[in-house]
Amino acid sequence: MTLGMDRDATKHRRWQNTFLAGAIVFGLAALGDAAGTAYALTAPGYVFEGGELAGEIMVFVLAAALMLGCVALGRRHDRRRAALVAEHEHWLPALTERNGEGQVDLDAETARLRPLWLRSVGFVLVWMAVLAGVVAGFAVMSASADRLLKTGARVTGEVLGVHKHSRGEDTIHVAYPVGYGDLRFADIVWDSGRPYTKGQQITVIYDKADPDRVRTPDETNDDQTWTWVLVAGTIAGVSGLVLSVIAAVNWRRRHRAVFGTGWRIASVTVVPDYPVRKGRHLPDIEVDYRDGTRITLRAATSSHGSVPMKHQPNRRAWIGGTDRDMVVLFPHGRWRKPPYAVPAYALTTRTGAKAAAAPIPEDPEQTAFVKRKLRRFLIAMAAWYAVLIAAVVVLVELDLVWPLFFVGLVGSLAPVPLAQIYFTRIRAALEEK
Repeated sequence: MTLGMDRDATKHRRWQNTFLAGAIVFGLAALGDAAGTAYALTAPGYVFEGGELAGEIMVFVLAAALMLGCVALGRRHDRRRAALVAEHEHWLPALTERNGEGQVDLDAETARLRPLWLRSVGFVLVWMAVLAGVVAGFAVMSASADRLLKTGARVTGEVLGVHKHSRGEDTIHVAYPVGYGDLRFADIVWDSGRPYTKGQQITVIYDKADPDRVRTPDETNDDQTWTWVLVAGTIAGVSGLVLSVIAAVNWRRRHRAVFGTGWRIASVTVVPDYPVRKGRHLPDIEVDYRDGTRITLRAATSSHGSVPMKHQPNRRAWIGGTDRDMVVLFPHGRWRKPPYAVPAYALTTRTGAKAAAAPIPEDPEQTAFVKRKLRRFLIAMAAWYAVLIAAVVVLVELDLVWPLFFVGLVGSLAPVPLAQIYFTRIRAALEEK
């Protein structure tokens, strides 16, 4: 129950979360690349450009390899953390007969944690269905544009104006004849990058059944409302899927942890992070066990929030689990009668109450060391993003969509584990001094 124990547990928890998030992101990248490649291979008339298929295969292999690497590293840290928290007394007092059994059926509440895990798995399936619907929507839009390109009536139109908008899509305003000289006008979304000038003659393709539905050989002119709906669905689906997978994994771990440790009765106080400021976090939960020891937990991200419990300090509750896999069980919620489980993780190990330590005086040498290391890190990050932007520009010029997506995704996320490694080494160097 030392400060080093707290730091080691926190470090392992952060690394596990990083590797879990990395495995999910790279798995989604591999899945998306495989789905896009499969669609391109089966779509009639689709022709891979030079090197495109090889790029798709390379992206899938790299994403799959990174996903498996994150899984392997996560399991490695999981084994290390399991050895670290094997002793329950770091987090819970010894089990006694005075743990409130009878006031709440603790065995039944342990069993009720399992449906929370299964509910998260259900949300995973729901978000996967949302993403499947988004992919199907994009496929339908692409097929509709291709069908219009093949079967639509082709006429010669004129560019009446080229409009670049600070918000929304750039457009070209065109006039084109329909039927026996009926002149129509349309705004066509300009997303191909091809240059246009006022008065230029271009080929306009319109639907014979609906002459207002038009495109050009280069501009698909997809319905922007549906495009934004599908983009929003993609963002929501990816975010929801990532959060649901993390929730499913964490609730399963919490159920196993509580099943192994049982529950301990305690008095708890929920302390929200007020007032509003930068670096906000979820509420802290101050726990006082019946044997006089105490521990500080922090509520984990979940739909089972702890903020409604702030109005009743020192209320009775039960604590189960270890380290980052802990659960606070309240006799009832604010608006509900059944017991209410709040996920949490430990900020400290269990200890007796003690006075606050005197502030540590600032060391000028250590301050200069930290500033120097931070300056180097900022310079390295600036160089990293400069290279990333240059790579994105090259891939845009080559029109390699999936490699562009992969490079942008990996390049944006890579600084997170690199920053953790860098600052962990700085912290270790400071401790040695």
